Amino acid sequence: MNENGVEKNLKCSKCGIILLPTDKYCGNCGNPVSLNDKVNDTLKCSRCGSPLHSTDRYCNNCGNPTALKGIAPEKLIFVNPKYFDPIFENGEEVLLEEVIKREISKLKIDINTKLLPLDILKRKRILNIIFSVLVFIYISMIFFHFPIVTYIIGLVILIIFKVVTQKYNLIKYLKKEIKSRPSEKISNIVMNVKTSFVPDNTKALRIISLIIAIVLPLIIFINPLIMYEKLDEGYGVRFYTFGLTNFTTAKIPDTYKGEKVVSLRGNTFSNMFFLKSVTLPNSITEIRGQAFKNNMSLVNVNIPSNLKYLGGGAFYNCYSLKEVSLPDTLTYLGGEAFYNASSLTKVKLSKNLIEIRGNSFENCSALEEIEIPSKVTRIGAHAFYGNTNLKKVILSKDSALAEIGSSAFRECYNLR
Repeated sequence: MNENGVEKNLKCSKCGIILLPTDKYCGNCGNPVSLNDKVNDTLKCSRCGSPLHSTDRYCNNCGNPTALKGIAPEKLIFVNPKYFDPIFENGEEVLLEEVIKREISKLKIDINTKLLPLDILKRKRILNIIFSVLVFIYISMIFFHFPIVTYIIGLVILIIFKVVTQKYNLIKYLKKEIKSRPSEKISNIVMNVKTSFVPDNTKALRIISLIIAIVLPLIIFINPLIMYEKLDEGYGVRFYTFGLTNFTTAKIPDTYKGEKVVSLRGNTFSNMFFLKSVTLPNSITEIRGQAFKNNMSLVNVNIPSNLKYLGGGAFYNCYSLKEVSLPDTLTYLGGEAFYNASSLTKVKLSKNLIEIRGNSFENCSALEEIEIPSKVTRIGAHAFYGNTNLKKVILSKDSALAEIGSSAFRECYNLR
């Protein structure tokens, strides 16, 4: 045992460095440890006898100072958490942010500076333009009267996009740069970024682009617009957008580009909650499904005299509609055509109608009387379900009616 309280140690036969009995190779020169090397006792702690390395300043087991390499025991200290910087107690992401903030502070960079790296500035401009385009699309969609859920989803998307783009700042940019270059010093990366600083003018651009995104659709849709679709017989109205100057009445012309307007396509006027009156030309021969769906304020609509086809759900949830006169040219009446038209008091059906399909007049609670044309062979299920004020159903003596579907007149409490 030497004067420092350490027993004589094993040594490598090639370079002479101290070894442990468990070593298979020399840690200094890589020489395989032979049996001849293991002739001496191992280096051990004088207090507890645990094996030691030559670089150990204190025993890893009991903490006893070893006084190796000329260091006196009284000068040795134990390392504890108070010797470490508190920022190292944070997670990896927070630690990196704190280090970046320190480097920014050393370089006297204001974290809220209006100067930004050119790369960030380009990305912010692109994101602001994208956001303005999304705002333009969202406002334009309002004039196309889509279902309410569409606008809720669109608003959520705008909010999420806005929140995400606002979080894109200098710290996040530096974090991304540092992670992409792990072998480079953080201070060098921050310094390089500082040299590329340019004035941040995105705020003015954002305000201007937002104003344009809001005002432009208001100008485009100041008046109602009619969008057409080319058909074999002429043109069909594909969509009708209401305008700022008029959203309560609508009028469709009888010609477009010198050809007749012969059709209203599906959902042409649907979800126009403030629409009260619609004027249609007699050239129209078909009204497709859900053309006036959810038009809760619709009171008056003239049915074209040459109409042959009225699609399913055409007047679905038209609560305010009071009278309907279907021309004798009509041969097809779709299911749910007048579903929940609760103010409907008078209905004239076509003499050439063959079938009244299911749910056609369901919940028309104000309807008191209906005459079934003689050519009708079938009344579908729930056709007049819930018509609580229906008192009289007229069938002619030569009626061809052969089938009445399930619950066709259910809950018609006043039917006598």
